[in-house]
Amino acid sequence: MNKLLTAAVAVVLGAASAASFADSGNFFVNGNAGQANWRDDGAARSLSAQPGVTNVNQDNNGLAGALRVGYRWHSVVDYGVELGYAYLGENTVRVSTSDASGNLKQKSRGYLMGGNLNWNITDSWYVSGRAGWYRGRNVLQGRVYSAEGRSAGTLDTYTATGEYMGLGVGYNINPQFSVGLNFDHFRLPASGGEGPSTKVNMSTVGGEFRF
Repeated sequence: MNKLLTAAVAVVLGAASAASFADSGNFFVNGNAGQANWRDDGAARSLSAQPGVTNVNQDNNGLAGALRVGYRWHSVVDYGVELGYAYLGENTVRVSTSDASGNLKQKSRGYLMGGNLNWNITDSWYVSGRAGWYRGRNVLQGRVYSAEGRSAGTLDTYTATGEYMGLGVGYNINPQFSVGLNFDHFRLPASGGEGPSTKVNMSTVGGEFRF
């Protein structure tokens, strides 16, 4: 993955050299924030099937966001490369038994590298698309509480590479700045590649500055 990141940086820097800053608006910085929805139903189903479990509750919505920088070539449909960082929030599964309770949390944040398309339908309105790789650091944190109030916890972290893709629609306030709505889908591989992947959908609002 480090080699891929190095190659992507080289592409962006090479584009800057080739363009010699002759055209404005090729570089961009954008940020978006909103809500992530985790689709980890397998964990909830597995816990529900355990003997003695009386209740399983899943809280799979939370705050999320991303920041990207990149370079875009102008054409009928603008196309470019991007690097960024995303925070996907967390997913919490709470479990209760007759004599204890507990929860399992999963968090993820990491780096983005990919390509993007931007089609200006009119001078004011545009649609966009993007896809690439997500190199995420995933944290699994579990805690069990007994009826007597005692607790015990576990913590595990792992890093894995999945994919992301997204679509957006927005409005160009002027040639340099735009605002829009975005939907992104992330795949988070299981630790060691064993077990089903976790899917995360992120709905956000954001803005982009071009220079």
